[in-house]
Amino acid sequence: MKFIVNISLVLVVLFSTTVFAAKSKKPAAEPKKSAVEMKKPVAEPNKPAAEPNKPAVEPNKPAAEPNAPAGEPNSVKDANQSGAVAVTVNGTAVTDGQVDAVLNPRMEQMAGKVPENMIPEYRQQMRKRVIDQLVIEEILAQKEKQNQISASETELADEINKRVAEQNLTLDEFKALLKAYGTNFSDYQQNMRKVLMFEKLMEAEFAQKVVKPTDEQAKAFYDENIQQFSEPEKIHAKHILIRPEDSNDPNQGKAAAKAKAQELLEKIKAGANFEELAKQYSVCPSAKDGGDLGMQPKGTFVPEFEKAAFALKPGQVSDVVQTNFGYHIIKLVEHVDANTTSFSRAKEQILQFLTDKQKKQIVTDYIQKVKAEADIKYTSEADKLEPQISGSKPVPMRRGAENAQSSEGNSPKKD
Repeated sequence: MKFIVNISLVLVVLFSTTVFAAKSKKPAAEPKKSAVEMKKPVAEPNKPAAEPNKPAVEPNKPAAEPNAPAGEPNSVKDANQSGAVAVTVNGTAVTDGQVDAVLNPRMEQMAGKVPENMIPEYRQQMRKRVIDQLVIEEILAQKEKQNQISASETELADEINKRVAEQNLTLDEFKALLKAYGTNFSDYQQNMRKVLMFEKLMEAEFAQKVVKPTDEQAKAFYDENIQQFSEPEKIHAKHILIRPEDSNDPNQGKAAAKAKAQELLEKIKAGANFEELAKQYSVCPSAKDGGDLGMQPKGTFVPEFEKAAFALKPGQVSDVVQTNFGYHIIKLVEHVDANTTSFSRAKEQILQFLTDKQKKQIVTDYIQKVKAEADIKYTSEADKLEPQISGSKPVPMRRGAENAQSSEGNSPKKD
């Protein structure tokens, strides 16, 4: 099924330190991607989570207080001592220093991805979004303070530990993932605390306005979006890739590569371990995983590879297959026929999606309302983010976001 977004997505985005881009779990293999995959933190502190599962926190570990990091001013007077004021929110200042603390890492992430001549314009647009984010955070912090809302260390630890357990990660594994993505555990704790506090703030709004969807509504959604519940034919395959070496005679290089692939195939037929040979000889990034390409939908691979792979039965090994990547030996692990999830199996998830859709709209309306009521003064009108009107419908999304596709090449995926 290709849908379901949880309301936690809406909550986390309010406190993310990157521009919000809703991310869903992608199919196991997308065209134009490498087969190499690694588990990604589901709720990174510097990136909005696409789904509800989030990693863990050590019990009783101090977390930075939300909205008031150490050393950052909370008044106009303090702000003037630490940096120019970018905007005030009901009399509380947000300084250029606070803005840059969020903006600069984002710009670093975009290094090389934005043309040099467009960087100034891009930075200004990004600055507007950062300021808008900080304005919203400040308004919410003030509302939470007015309502005496807080999140204890125990609540924080319980919530995040529960979510890390759902992912089968250890705390050390999760911290390593955060580090790999350029973030840190303390920031994650701080953002999660804000999420917990905002959930409490919104409880009254949800209780008054969320209407439980009916089975009839769920069935109507299912019928109108039947394609969302269809799964394509797919295979789980492994391969060994031998690529011709550069030489003055391309034909000689191809002949040598094909001969090497044929030699390995004979060893496999004689009983050699496929995975060990893949680790030793394959030039695909999947080599470190024994050539494992994971479960991939039909239409992912280049035609020659796909025709050979889909013709195999589980456990079978192909002959040498030539593609534009080189010479492959393919081993089929599993073949799954195309299928459609029944309404009875999908119903509970649809009901949850329809409920979350209501909550998402309530959150959006609430943010717009409190922003309209707040006294927001920009030092420069150029920093004001213009309202964006969107008429698009929420897109149902797949649960989870564990898999992040690698950018490495050499897999037999389509270009």
